Amino acid sequence: MSLKLTVQLMGQRRYAPIWAAQVLGAFNDNLFRWSLVALATFHGLTVMDLPPEQMTPIAATVFTLPIFLFSALAGQIADRFDRTKIMKALKLTEIGLMLGAAAGFLLGDPIILLAVLFLMGVQTAFFIPARTSAMPTLLEPYELVTANALMAGFINVAILAGAIGGNLYIGATWGPAGIGALLVAMAIIGWLGMLAAPPAPASNPELRIRWNIVIETARILGFAIRAPEVLRPMIGIAWFWMMSAAVVTVLPVFTEQVLGSGGMLVSIFLALFTFGAALGALITGVLNRGKDALIFTVIGAAMLVIFPADLALHTAGRTPGAEAIGAIAFITDPANRRILIDLFGAAFGGGLFLVPLQAMVQRRADPERRGRLLAASGILNGAAATLGPFILFLLARADAPLQGAFCFVAAGSLIAGLFFLSRMFAKDRFKHG
Repeated sequence: MSLKLTVQLMGQRRYAPIWAAQVLGAFNDNLFRWSLVALATFHGLTVMDLPPEQMTPIAATVFTLPIFLFSALAGQIADRFDRTKIMKALKLTEIGLMLGAAAGFLLGDPIILLAVLFLMGVQTAFFIPARTSAMPTLLEPYELVTANALMAGFINVAILAGAIGGNLYIGATWGPAGIGALLVAMAIIGWLGMLAAPPAPASNPELRIRWNIVIETARILGFAIRAPEVLRPMIGIAWFWMMSAAVVTVLPVFTEQVLGSGGMLVSIFLALFTFGAALGALITGVLNRGKDALIFTVIGAAMLVIFPADLALHTAGRTPGAEAIGAIAFITDPANRRILIDLFGAAFGGGLFLVPLQAMVQRRADPERRGRLLAASGILNGAAATLGPFILFLLARADAPLQGAFCFVAAGSLIAGLFFLSRMFAKDRFKHG
């Protein structure tokens, strides 16, 4: 049933343009961010002479901080105005931002690049509530798990393509110009595709916009606290983004300083990690039957305990050799097979973990406050994704081993898995009590 639904959704205007806009936006976000990370890690780009292990978490935080700051305002706008019109305007804005990114790469100016990265975070902060609240407006409730799975799976493919492109090619002679041109082209295509989307009417067109982001952030979070059936999956999603931000941020430095390799191996790891997450998401979409599918979240959490913990234990005490290891030599060495399995297993578990929670939030949110409730999820995600790299920054300042990031993932996932397992049993007891 879900496989047939997948094909149907991809041919419909009420879903396909939004899917394309989000997937192409994810590609641009990651092409830009990973180009910046690669310049900082391997090509000496820095601000105030910060070393790479401190520069990369700062760059990650510059992107995620605006999501935390502006999601309250974005949620109000998503409830007040037509969500499709909001997304069209934001995709048009993205074209200007990508022109700025191209200029930053051509000039090699870290201040311009960080400023554009911050503004991309602002654009994302407004796009997410509009997109997530438009989906339950345009789709039927039984379509949401499959729609989210399909989007998450291809977002991961886009993340992979952007990350590999940025990581491998920004250092080439033609890299800054080529990547800048591609960023602008993808932004234009995404905007043109979004023009075909049907209206997604406002749920509360009389809402008065309140501009005090501090008060409104507290108010919108209050809405979520008073809706525990929505808050619970929100917290699970926020944990996923904290974990993902931590792992993705530490991966280039871990590859260089622990495994003794370089950018090519980082790209292979990203391919493995992203393919695993996409496969987990798509399998969830195919196997679910339109319900909460919380069992997939529990299984995913278990995998996010086992595989990151094993990766940390297996690489503990490992130091790189005098010469860098080539990527092909690394992946063909049987001694490294366990590392590859751990990365794939953790990513697959992440795909299983996330998709049911996203659909639960969309399905359970009060339609009158859906944009603001989903903005509350964006606030939590932004705070979590900001906190993840910040924790890595603190660990780096304390000279803690890089494996601590994987221990952090395993410990948090254990707590999350036990919580959702208890909720699943509580639901069963309620049905049969």
